[in-house]
Amino acid sequence: MMGGKTISGFVITGNEEENVRACLESMKWVDELVVVDSYSQDATVEIARQYTDRIIQHDFAGHVAQTRFAFEQTTGEWVLWLDADERLTDQAEGEVRRAFEQPGGPACDGFAFPRRTYLLGRWITHGVWYPKRKLRLMRREAAAIVGEEPHPEAVVEGKVKKLNGDILHHSYPGGILDYVRSSARYADLAARNRFARGKGASVVHLVFGPPLTFLKSYVLKLGFLDGIPGMAVAVGTAYHKFIRDLRLWEMTHVDRPQSSDSTDAGASS
Repeated sequence: MMGGKTISGFVITGNEEENVRACLESMKWVDELVVVDSYSQDATVEIARQYTDRIIQHDFAGHVAQTRFAFEQTTGEWVLWLDADERLTDQAEGEVRRAFEQPGGPACDGFAFPRRTYLLGRWITHGVWYPKRKLRLMRREAAAIVGEEPHPEAVVEGKVKKLNGDILHHSYPGGILDYVRSSARYADLAARNRFARGKGASVVHLVFGPPLTFLKSYVLKLGFLDGIPGMAVAVGTAYHKFIRDLRLWEMTHVDRPQSSDSTDAGASS
């Protein structure tokens, strides 16, 4: 209990044995720690048991729905959310503690942290990735989990205080190819979500969207100061937008013929 307030923390996992220990270690100060696991086949659950008994198995329902489910399993007055590949820094924890030690507790309904991502051997500190603050500590009664697949977001009704302490994001362990594959996969998920809601992509989006996205990250947001990794972020962000909109255009405009396999099968029968 901090400043008379109970704080819960939650993490969703799925085969995260390489990440989950450091994540949970950075959250072990909370009053209640909930791990929602989607039936991991590695040592994720065994590691998590060293930190909490609140481990819930739940079929993966999509990033947004799974995160919302995990949030609903917590019971504290305040709720801290981290992804398995994230860690809360000591500086961020210290800022939270000082806010809760104020008379009457925090004078806000949520806290937003800058998230610093590690890519190509360095921390990214410019461009569209930083300091892109994430609302990750929230007063339960004022909060909800929303977002567009595959990107869940927390929202609160009330005031959000911006903190300076980082959340560290250890994503893309496989390097640039991991980043490219993940970007394409998330672009497809985003396109499918938009298609289901009746949205389309125009030629204008395809032609002007990616270069403007690159210029925003690399020039306006000073991504060039991060060297080659900064360029990778700018190009990768533009690539994600292009693949998302191209995939959406494909689903909207292209009638796919039967595959050669199905044609051959029909002919042979």
